[in-house]
Amino acid sequence: MRLFEKCVYKTEIAHIIRDILDSDQFAYKGCHNTIMALIKCQHSSLKWLENGARYVRVFSFDFKKAFDSVPHDILCSKLKNLPLNSYSINWIVNFLDDRQQRVKVDGTRTDYVNINRGVPQGTVLGPVLFSVMINDIKTVNAQNELVKFADDLTLEVPLYDDYGDTSTIEWSERNRMQLNMEKTYEMVIMSKIPTPVPAPIATVEAIVRTLLNK
Repeated sequence: MRLFEKCVYKTEIAHIIRDILDSDQFAYKGCHNTIMALIKCQHSSLKWLENGARYVRVFSFDFKKAFDSVPHDILCSKLKNLPLNSYSINWIVNFLDDRQQRVKVDGTRTDYVNINRGVPQGTVLGPVLFSVMINDIKTVNAQNELVKFADDLTLEVPLYDDYGDTSTIEWSERNRMQLNMEKTYEMVIMSKIPTPVPAPIATVEAIVRTLLNK
């Protein structure tokens, strides 16, 4: 099955997906890794502070059971908007459709139930479909920076005045994917010049770090 997936993906899908995925996604892409994502985050923060930002708010988001929570109807709608040929789209929809699962505990099995969420893990298409699903997460303000590594998202907001960005929270509500607030944090980066720490956003733990000497 994986060999067949790989053949179809490489010949019919890969070149399209490579062109449509935003540059802010660093997972499942050739010549991209976690180091590059961290360098981009650090570069943006230091650049803003050197250009007069009072501080930079960095939000780290995590989705609950991200790969298991992708709604098939929303994902299929996004696939239909891609410049893929109709045969490839129908094949992917069929790949997701009519899936079932059951639980086995101590030799006892439950009945099979139909599922309408999730991208199959351990497959060739799973990571690709998840990347398509979250590809349309955008920042509210163009000056803000978003870095994605699979289901881990980092949103950086330079504060020249008191302004926030709730784009990721709003996207999660529209796409029926729940944020894991227990793994969602805020880090405030500022210079050593005394600057009042901004009030933390409700339910997000704030951590202050001094990264730039002035």
